[in-house]
Amino acid sequence: MTAFKLPSKSAVYKQIRDVGISRATLNRVLPAWWDDALLQSNSGFLQFAKVLDQRLGLSVSVNDGNVSFLPAAYTVQFKKRAHIDIQQLSDATFLCQAVANTLITVLEYNHCTPDLIRLQQSLDSLGELTLANVLPIFWACQIPVIHVSRFPTNIARPAGMVMRSNEHYAIVLGHKHKSPSTQLFVLLHELGHIMCDHLTQDGSLTDSVLPELGESLEVETDPQEDEADAYALRLLRKETDIVSMVKRLGRLSRPAELAIQAKRSSQASGVSAGHFALTYGRETRDWILTQQALRFLEKGNAIATLQFSCAEAMQQLDVRSEDSEYLMSMQSG
Repeated sequence: MTAFKLPSKSAVYKQIRDVGISRATLNRVLPAWWDDALLQSNSGFLQFAKVLDQRLGLSVSVNDGNVSFLPAAYTVQFKKRAHIDIQQLSDATFLCQAVANTLITVLEYNHCTPDLIRLQQSLDSLGELTLANVLPIFWACQIPVIHVSRFPTNIARPAGMVMRSNEHYAIVLGHKHKSPSTQLFVLLHELGHIMCDHLTQDGSLTDSVLPELGESLEVETDPQEDEADAYALRLLRKETDIVSMVKRLGRLSRPAELAIQAKRSSQASGVSAGHFALTYGRETRDWILTQQALRFLEKGNAIATLQFSCAEAMQQLDVRSEDSEYLMSMQSG
């Protein structure tokens, strides 16, 4: 880098804030060892710039000796409802991009190549799809999946985000749902964005809420969301008319009753009981009863399953300690 005038700490953080990254988010992008005092030296500033480039794609420009930060040439798409603050979602997206870029860096370092055809074939050949049995397939096909827990307070957590960079993909899940069936639907929805070519160049697509999971009572039309939903539902339902089966039940009054019906329908159709319950919730809009029924049906914690799957996959890769520590820290609350 050519000679430059070292900017003040306040000037650095103002420039980054002007890009759209809050200080709280930046604190979660920087490594644990970072100390702001390092900005007072050229070497420290260059370390700072390198981290921002690797994790956020921010580049440093020097003009007449003055330093400025330039955002990455990513396409950034938001799938949001009207009540969601775009700044909050943008902040969360920057954080998810930092995690996704770190994962992609690990894949590139290990010379991994994504295999979407193998992934599709493997998912199609599975019997009942569960979160636990699909996650190893994603990782084996070099499509990493991670759950991020460490968001700043007052940030609109995204349901999910998919990132594309240098022909690699990474999927980040953000909600606190402990239901495996719920997280599985989000995961397959994000995969749908990949398979339906909704990311035609480097960038990210962030889903703030998914109406299919009762996260919004507003119905808004978005062709890409409809396509991603249809992709996920096709995989989960395996051409079984679950909707008709649900409608024949009518309105149920007890969660245990829905759990029993879901188990019976699962045995008859091969579709998971959890997804049957979620379909009931979608058709009736009775999400309270649905969530109660899922507690009867499901064992295990989806977030713990996601963390275990990520840790197990990372053990098979050559990962720099700094990247490993960062990814682990972002998965802890």
